[in-house]
Parts: sequence; structure tokens; C-alpha cells
Amino acid sequence: MKNKYLVKIATGLFCLTLIIACSDEFLNEEPIGSVNELVLQSEEGVNSLLIAAYSLLDGYAAGEAPDGQQGEASGTNWVWGDVPSDDMYRGDQTGGWSQINDIERYDVRPDNAWLNGAWKIHFDGVARSNDVLRTLRASGDKINAESARQIEAEARYLRAWYHFQLRIKFEMVPYITEDVDPLTISNNSEIWENIENDIRWGIDNNMAEAPSDIARVSRWTAKTFLARVHLFQADYGAARPLLDDIINNGPFELMEHFYDNHNEEFQNNKEAIFEIQYSVNDGAGVSNSGLDHQTLFSRAIGFCCDYSAPSFDLFNAFKVDENGLPLLETFQDELLREDHNILFTEEFSPTDVMLDPRVDWTIGRRGIPFLDWGPFTGSNWMLDQQGMGPFLNKKIQFFKRNEGSIKTQDWWWAGGLNGDNFNLFRLSHVILWRAEVAVEEGDLDTALELVNMIRQRAADDIVMGKINNTTFEAGFALDIDESQPAANYNLGLYDSFPSQEYARMAVRHEMRLEFALEGMRFFDLVRWGIDAEVLTTYLQNEDGLRPWMTGAQYDAGKDDHWPIPQVQLDLQPDVLVQDPNH
Repeated sequence: MKNKYLVKIATGLFCLTLIIACSDEFLNEEPIGSVNELVLQSEEGVNSLLIAAYSLLDGYAAGEAPDGQQGEASGTNWVWGDVPSDDMYRGDQTGGWSQINDIERYDVRPDNAWLNGAWKIHFDGVARSNDVLRTLRASGDKINAESARQIEAEARYLRAWYHFQLRIKFEMVPYITEDVDPLTISNNSEIWENIENDIRWGIDNNMAEAPSDIARVSRWTAKTFLARVHLFQADYGAARPLLDDIINNGPFELMEHFYDNHNEEFQNNKEAIFEIQYSVNDGAGVSNSGLDHQTLFSRAIGFCCDYSAPSFDLFNAFKVDENGLPLLETFQDELLREDHNILFTEEFSPTDVMLDPRVDWTIGRRGIPFLDWGPFTGSNWMLDQQGMGPFLNKKIQFFKRNEGSIKTQDWWWAGGLNGDNFNLFRLSHVILWRAEVAVEEGDLDTALELVNMIRQRAADDIVMGKINNTTFEAGFALDIDESQPAANYNLGLYDSFPSQEYARMAVRHEMRLEFALEGMRFFDLVRWGIDAEVLTTYLQNEDGLRPWMTGAQYDAGKDDHWPIPQVQLDLQPDVLVQDPNH
């Protein structure tokens, strides 16, 4: 939910507290700042609790930053799903949020504060979901049956979601329901079935297909989530009917352009199945936009910082052959080190190698228009003069024309934090997940059709404006031909998938290009079982490019999940146990 609703909740709860405090029954007064549970035993009260549970989808509790940090449990999962992958460098400069360095290097100890921050926020979401369910039960017939079913379905969905986030990060986690003492539940058993049961409850109990508020989950959201959970277990037969139902019967259509799903002017569009809602300048505090959306930079634009920087490997993944098809097995050959360690005052021209046009809607690079902010001029846009790489994350940036309405008002270093939603589930996800299922079941024709559907949509998404400047010294005169493409683009359709292995590579590569920098990549590598192979090659190819990564190694038996935070083990001795791989 947009965080403006949190303000309403806080105001409502404060008023309820005043009512209680001013009653004649002074001997039964609740402690100052608390809310009597009886007051919440109504449809309005339970919905207030439900909104509070929704509010943690962005990973930030209003007025609270776990361990003095922000972003450990961000809705975009950039720290856990992108930084340890081959798509993203941590970014920023040496010394900033140093705990992320250890995540990027696969050198995380149980006392890393970011582990504990992620653990606490996700379990806070679980606790809030359970508060809804307990209070709903206590409300009895004060809430009509239809409303009660919908509330329970949403609360169970959220409980499943927060547990899912824990499961894909830590692997060994307890499943906490509303009817147990959380201090007694161990993490020594698998929880996938618990997650599935909570999601399926809403599907089986007439969860609304059209939610009462655009920020709430629907039956379609639940089906999408359940399919994703099945994919994490390689249960393709269970995922297929859910995905088919969404594609064939759901009210969703692909947007006309690839970048529409990241453009703040097309939020909650026809392709969106569920978006995490963000807002700014609403009185709830600057970080309510989620330091989650790691807004960029920049000396040129005036924001900080260049976190979540695209990698060289990701840039090279967009290379194509003369037919516009990806170089599935050879894109890392002759690795293009675009603009590497070249100052903005030195001569440089973007590569003329043919690229998938999605590259310049995903990666900000020198000599290419950066949305409507003008040309990206190079190292002078970077906080550390390219110390963390020459690229910027374009998907999280908003258009300059909307600067006055969508970004935070000037606030120290975070003036670029913005209210652009995060598109968590959309039809393109479902289409490519269905293609993955088709490949694994040997239905290569269906996989081909679905992959080409996504590629066809992106084929004409050309960034226009050929910039002829080769340096960008102070006072430069922009030389740009708006009638020409900004780079050498080509995107073709596959004629066939000649083998299952080829189709598997094509589908996985397509997911990388379509969903790059959206917090999925590392988790997908792990669930596919190719994390060791891919990340070992990645580290070898990048050797020497990033000094802070010297000596980094990936161990699939250990680094595919993170250790249980030590502070949690200390709080629950003989209940929680450390992952034996750590």
C-alpha cells in the first residue's frame, strides 16, 4: 500500500488511544501509546492492521531503520537478488554500506548487520499478518463472512510472502502462524508446503479477482505467486495450469513498450499483476519511498548515489548476432569494457557492436540519452569517478519532467528517492515462466512462441538520438541527430529451438534481459542449479576490473543461501539452529 495509508493508520490509532485514555473506566486504562485489542475487532480495525502488514512490502517500517541501515529487506531485493549475481555491482564508493561488500564477495558472516535487518523486517511482516488473523478470529460475527474471507486471504498471502522472502535468502527458517508461540518454533524443517497452503487458501476461498484497492493482492496475484513458488521447487506440472489460467483468462495484456513497466507515467498498467506502491512527500518520512529504490547518483543531476550499478557481464549479455539473436554461449568472448576508466574529458564513443535495444532502457551508459535528462556524459556523473563501474541503473530512474512531483523534496543525500512503483509481478513474468515450464516438459514449440512474443514487443523499443560528441568537457555543445538511433540496435525472432538445451539457454537468457536489475537473477541461478558454474565464470572474467573483488570465490554448497543471523541464534538458543553449511 502507498505509505500515505500508514499516516492514516497512525492517526486513527492515536485517536483511539485518546478515546480510551479519556474514558471513565480509568482503572482499566491501557498503557499510553497502546491500543485496546477490542477496539480493533471490527472490519475497520482489522483492515487497519492489514494495511500495516502490507506496508512492509517495501522493506521499510515507518520511523524505524533496522540496525541503523535501510534496504536490508527492500521490496526490489537488489541487495540479495542482484548484488550477488552476475548482473550488478554494489556501486557507490568505498566505505558506503560496507556490509554489502561482503554480500558481493560471498564472504558473509552470521554477525553481518544486514542479515539481521532482513530477518527482522520479514518476520515483522509475518507478525503483522498474524495480528490480522488473530484479531479477525476474535472479531467473530462483527465482520460479515465475505469480508472476513477476503481479509484472511490477503493476510495469509502476506504471511506466505514474508516467509518466502526468508526462505529464498536463509533456507532454514521457522514458519510462524497466528496460533503458536514464535519463541518455540524451530527452523529445522522445510516450509514450502506451509507457504503453498497459505497462498492456496485464498484461491480456494473465493479471494477477489478485482481487489477493492489497487494496492491489494487479488486471486490473480495469488495464482502468480503460487506458480513462482512451484518453480522454486522445479514442480513444473503444478505451475503450468496456474500460468495458463493467468495468460488465457486473466485481464492482463502486454504493454506496448518494454520500458512502460518502469516508467512512472504507466504505473499499475494493464500488464501489472501486482505492484509495490511507493509514495513520497506524504508526511510519512523521506525513507518511505524505500531506500530500496537505490536512486542513482549524481554530480550532474544532483542526487546520490550510484548504488546498484550494472555489471560488464550484464552489458555484454545484450550483444546480438547479425540476425538480432543473443550470443547465448559466446557473449562473454572479447568482453566489451565499455568506457572503463575513461574520464569524461577523454575521447570515447559507444561501441558499434550490435545490441538488443533493451540495453539502453536498462543500463545508463556514456554517449547515450538518459531518458529526458540529456546525454549521460560519463565519469562526471559518477560519485567515485567510475570506481564502481561506468554504468548506472536506468530502470529505477524517473523522467526529469516529473522531478517536481515524484521525487523527495530536498533531503540531505537522498534527494532522488522517488515514488515510482516496483512492478513485482507482471504478465511478462508469467509468459517467460510458462516458457520455462514448456522447455522442461519438452514442448519447444510453445516455448518458442512465448519467447518470441516477448521479443516482438521489444523489437521496436529503440532509444533515439545519435550523440556525436566524443568528450563532454565543461561548456560542450551537444551534437545530436534526433532522427537516428542512439546505438547499433537489432532484435530478431527465433526461427526454431533446435534442442531442449538450446531452448533452455534461450529462455533463461531472455529472462535475464527482460528482468535485469529487478532482484531475480541470483535466486534464479540458484533454483536452476547453475549458480556455481555461472558465478565462477563471472568472477574469472571480471578479475582485475574491480579491485575490491580480488580473491572472491563462490562456493555453491555455502553461498547459495545466507547464514542465520547470530543475534537471532543467541536470542533463541536450542530453538533456532545455524545452517550446517555455515
